[in-house]
Amino acid sequence: MDNKPNLPWYELLEQVGEGAMAAVWTARQLSLDRVVAVKILSPHLLSDEEAIQRFRLEAQAAARLNHPGIVQIHDAGMSEGVAYIVMEFVAGCTVAELLERKRRLGEKNALLIAEGVALALAYAWAEAWLIHCDVKPGNVLIDQDGSIKISDMGLAKVFGTSAPGARRGMLEGTPHYIAPEQARGEPDVDCRADIYSLGATLYHMTTGRLPFGDSPEDEVVQRHVYDYLPDPAQINTDLSEGLAWLIEKMMVKDRTVRYQTWSAVLADMERVKQSE
Repeated sequence: MDNKPNLPWYELLEQVGEGAMAAVWTARQLSLDRVVAVKILSPHLLSDEEAIQRFRLEAQAAARLNHPGIVQIHDAGMSEGVAYIVMEFVAGCTVAELLERKRRLGEKNALLIAEGVALALAYAWAEAWLIHCDVKPGNVLIDQDGSIKISDMGLAKVFGTSAPGARRGMLEGTPHYIAPEQARGEPDVDCRADIYSLGATLYHMTTGRLPFGDSPEDEVVQRHVYDYLPDPAQINTDLSEGLAWLIEKMMVKDRTVRYQTWSAVLADMERVKQSE
């Protein structure tokens, strides 16, 4: 039985991913004869107005940004009961898939990936005061040419607003990478939350350990608030002191002591690369 949704002007080829809210397909855009990625909202959510609003605003949030490190949006809409977003196709893999194969990454490669994400998020913050809110290995793509792209703006929010369609009391973000202020449900999160989540992602990449991965998910969230991870240099003795320090500063619990700007993060990433 063919379960492919029907979309005018697009030939769906293969489903390549599925989450709680949507499935992702590769497709051929017939008018331009090019391969694209199509995210389709799960059918059971079509009666959920908040889910539809979040899905629609994801496209609008990403479409405002034009940066080589952010997956570009080509089209979005609703057709015959199918809500969809058409995106740039990235012919590579996610960092999560890479970690499944390699367990952990070398310092140089991990730092290059983190730097690519930081550059993209610095642009989003500077241009639109936009916060990703769900930085994690599964949302970081590595293209075949080695370029790094951040995807899935589903929780993205403009500073000073609620996340699109967010319900009161609903957790925003992924437990293993969530910033303490997000875990506490504070409404005024800013770019420092993304900095923390990128630090947690860098921790995972360089140690091979999921942050607080030894706990159930409901406990993980609270551990980000009050508990501390082992020093990454104790887990991976090949790490430089500079990179271990960088990760720890990105993941400071108190956001007033954490890095305050992306430019400061990027400056220290460069110092680590130069072994300063």
